[in-house]
Amino acid sequence: MKTEILPLAKKLIYNPAGYTPGGICVKGNIYTRQTCHICGGKLQHIERKGGCFCDKHPKVAATRFYVRFDTVFKNFTSYQAAAQFLNGLRYKESEGSFDARDYQKDKPFGFKTLAEKYLKRKENLKSFSNVRNYINKAVEYWGQANVKDINGADIEDFLFGIKDISEKTRHNYKSTLSDFWKWILRRGVITLAQMPGFPEIKYELAYRTITDFETQGSIIEEVKKISYEINPKIWFGIELLASYTSLRPDDLRRLRECDYDDKHQMIIIHHPTKARNKIKTVRLLEEHAELWKDIRSKFTGLPEMPFFRHHGNISGTTPGEQFGPKYFRIWWQKACKNIGVEGLDLYGGTRHTTTTELARAVGSDGARKASGHETNKAFDRYCQVQDSSAFEMAKITSKLKKDNVKIIPLKKKK
Repeated sequence: MKTEILPLAKKLIYNPAGYTPGGICVKGNIYTRQTCHICGGKLQHIERKGGCFCDKHPKVAATRFYVRFDTVFKNFTSYQAAAQFLNGLRYKESEGSFDARDYQKDKPFGFKTLAEKYLKRKENLKSFSNVRNYINKAVEYWGQANVKDINGADIEDFLFGIKDISEKTRHNYKSTLSDFWKWILRRGVITLAQMPGFPEIKYELAYRTITDFETQGSIIEEVKKISYEINPKIWFGIELLASYTSLRPDDLRRLRECDYDDKHQMIIIHHPTKARNKIKTVRLLEEHAELWKDIRSKFTGLPEMPFFRHHGNISGTTPGEQFGPKYFRIWWQKACKNIGVEGLDLYGGTRHTTTTELARAVGSDGARKASGHETNKAFDRYCQVQDSSAFEMAKITSKLKKDNVKIIPLKKKK
């Protein structure tokens, strides 16, 4: 008996259960539940004839089909569609990319399915509402399309198909989608080779309107005038924002009564706005430390209560409740309107104005990172991962304000 010896390469890829000796995948098949209307026999798949037929009555052919491949099962109303689907599965099996989960009814790799899981992971983000809007817009576009089938061209078409948005917003959409695809890559949903490309989106940020220390001081004095009797913490919070450029409104809102270190005259911010996994400390000037103690003594509260909270029976507020995200901004805008300043938001009038004025006075590098420490060892321990720039800049700011530096004149009411 003569035995054929296959070449080594063919021996390595030959698999009697699903491959030909030439390495071609022949796994799976096309079936039908229909039977011969003459003899009642099963209709068998005959690939060369392109359908399922009765052995005894060759003219009897099936009109409905299903494909079974590994654990994948799918119905079809035409043989051509079934054959195309089966050939696609065989091709993916041959190249090593077949994954039965791609064909499950619950679509575990569908864009919408994964997008919902992604959003749950992002719920604690400060910018979650924006992220949710971006992702939901993409869900409307792709629905349950398999993420493995979405390529760079698809993403580009989606991004540039969104109408009436700025290029900055378009870039934000892209950044969110890029983060989504990195997330599914880490989860093992896709491989690095399946990671789509993302288009370049160029944009220029608009400059914020800023002012000078004189105008800033006038606005803050007006805030004090109209709010001090209602709640001195409104004015005090805005005064801190204008003095310590590392502070942000949400940093102040999250401060609790226990987040002030009396010994070192320092506020301690847990989970600051731009570094949620860190702790930020800001040492206060003597004048601000005294104000903090004075205000705290008048409005005593439990250690875990928010320091910047409502007091008294003011319409629209609840005593003891934390200031809302827009509360400082609302009072800033009221003061601006009262003294005739237009187009100057809270960030531009406090943080950005102070930073700019410092840069004019001590140079860009000095404004960005003041050098030197006037601290004891305990304070140095707090500052192991950050410097004393905020404190040093606050000292310079205080001096400049007292010297009444004037650069841009105050806009008068018409």
